[in-house]
Amino acid sequence: MPKKTLADLGDLTGKTVLVRVDFNVPLDKKTGAVKNDRRIRGALPTVQKLLDAGAAVVAMSHLGRPEKATSEERKNLTMDRVAARFGELLGKPVKKAADEVVGPAVMAAVKAMKPGDVVVLENLRFDPREQKNDPEFAAAIAALGDAYVNDAFGTSHNDKDASMVAVPAAHKAAGKPRAVGLLVERELHVIDNLMGSPKRPLIGIMGGAKVSDKIAFINTLLSKVDHLLIGGKMAYTFRKAQGVDVGNMKVPDEELENAKKLLHHVDRLITLPTDYLVAKSDNLDDTKVVTGSIPAGYEGVDIGPETTAHFGNKLFSCGTVIWNGPVGWFEKPAFAGGTKGVAAAMAKASADNGVVTVVGGGETAEAVEQFGHDEAMTHVSTGGGAFLAYVEGKPFQSLAQIDSK
Repeated sequence: MPKKTLADLGDLTGKTVLVRVDFNVPLDKKTGAVKNDRRIRGALPTVQKLLDAGAAVVAMSHLGRPEKATSEERKNLTMDRVAARFGELLGKPVKKAADEVVGPAVMAAVKAMKPGDVVVLENLRFDPREQKNDPEFAAAIAALGDAYVNDAFGTSHNDKDASMVAVPAAHKAAGKPRAVGLLVERELHVIDNLMGSPKRPLIGIMGGAKVSDKIAFINTLLSKVDHLLIGGKMAYTFRKAQGVDVGNMKVPDEELENAKKLLHHVDRLITLPTDYLVAKSDNLDDTKVVTGSIPAGYEGVDIGPETTAHFGNKLFSCGTVIWNGPVGWFEKPAFAGGTKGVAAAMAKASADNGVVTVVGGGETAEAVEQFGHDEAMTHVSTGGGAFLAYVEGKPFQSLAQIDSK
């Protein structure tokens, strides 16, 4: 059932709106500086629309995993630098409400807000109750706003997070409106259309390491796509399952068994790489392109040039392409050729042939942005795990809390 959006919130003049954003951005380990602000930029349209409507905005997010951080690492996980960058992008001052997530100081800071003001709550996970759907904690946050907006698609599958589930539930109990923001609205629209009525032929590209982590997603794709191209480390798992020697690649038994379950699709619905860039395990500068078996002492680091060209040609003949998972070790420039080639081919297919191109978040989104092709894609998802889960059809408790139209 369609969810209420910003347009359904009514007159927001003088109202305070709680916005759950996804500001879980990558940080410099030494300085704590924001390394990539893509997720912050993703929230700007929703926040700006609320401000234009006369509201004040209280943004909240988690950042990293403070529960696993050392005391020194924890210092870099405060929201101060994120708030500063948010303000720079928004073009107005944005400060953290207080050094605590909830409490008298936070309530005072929010009560002092005027229309057009923006504050950010401290890192939600600094309070252990955030990941326990604690009702008392949720009530304290809910009391800060007159309306609740979920604009954090990347964390919408986290059903134990109070900010995603218990807070909007508290708003429901208080009769306060709940809606999705522009970012989440677009994510749901694109993925629903992608899986419901895609422009065909529909081609999927899968990369990454573990088949087991994505087997449900792969099975979902196989029931929807006309063809699936597989690269990344999982391609070697499939080859080993076929009895091909993969050199020094370590393939756990669980991965092998999962790949064997899908072998009947190979060469019919699934295409595997025909050549690979391999590197010597003890000297990554020693590389070569191979077909067939990978020599002893070497491991695969990227799809080869023949495969890159073949994958690219496939994309020009399709109507829609959905990509999740890099096809090589793209963080290292010498091993980024395949991932860069796929991104370039998708961008060109979109520009020249009108192919609908959807990138499934996480590392894939980072790679597409790194290679300068993010603006050329039809849609780059902000959710990695959330994207996979939503495509698989898993119900999200966070979305169940949002008012239906």
